[in-house]
Amino acid sequence: MRPVKKLLRRPPVHRLLCRLASSYMRFAAWTTRWEVLNDGPLQEYLRQGQPFIVCLWHGRMMIVPHAWPPGHAINVLISRHGDGRFISTVIGHIGMGTIEGSTSQGAVSALRAIIRSLRTGRVVAITPDGPRGPRMRAASGVAMAATVAKVPVLPIAAAVSHCRILGSWDRFILPLPFVRGVVMWGEPILLPTETGQDAIEAGRQRIEEALIRLSAEADRRMGHTPIEPAPLPESKPEPEPEPAP
Repeated sequence: MRPVKKLLRRPPVHRLLCRLASSYMRFAAWTTRWEVLNDGPLQEYLRQGQPFIVCLWHGRMMIVPHAWPPGHAINVLISRHGDGRFISTVIGHIGMGTIEGSTSQGAVSALRAIIRSLRTGRVVAITPDGPRGPRMRAASGVAMAATVAKVPVLPIAAAVSHCRILGSWDRFILPLPFVRGVVMWGEPILLPTETGQDAIEAGRQRIEEALIRLSAEADRRMGHTPIEPAPLPESKPEPEPEPAP
């Protein structure tokens, strides 16, 4: 396996694979009959020049990007590890910018870069369960970024009628060509301006729950059993107080 990984790291091979991946994304999207639902808030924000955060689950990264309207700038938060560099190059081929970092690793520098991008009027896309999961469990960084930058969060999910679901941690969806698809935009999530821990956690939960509901509805519309989020970690019971002597 190591010689294969070494081969994949060679720049010519890396560039070829990125070209093939972006070309496949375009081909699959172009041959799909799409239905787009509830994009009114998206269009209104773009008309007003309002910066906002787009949220999607990591496993749907190959079927959501085509839904972004061409001609509008967007930066996607991508992790610094090898897979992230591959994704960064692929989405660069389809006209999207990138911000290095993640909502869980290198979160402080990523948060600063996100806020800078939003304050210049750009839209930022974040996969709040990336880059390593747990699947469909949002990190708090997206809620913190939206709160500090005072921008809305717009969740999005997409599904297709025929696809391959990989056995990766995120249940990555590989779309097939010549199928039906649905893109579902959620209602904007407006978070309070409080930056306390409880307020950020409440915002994180709102984003996570909205994305889970939206993704499940998209899956059902395409005739699939919804992909389940990773189980929540079990909370340890509080120790009972020692009896008084």
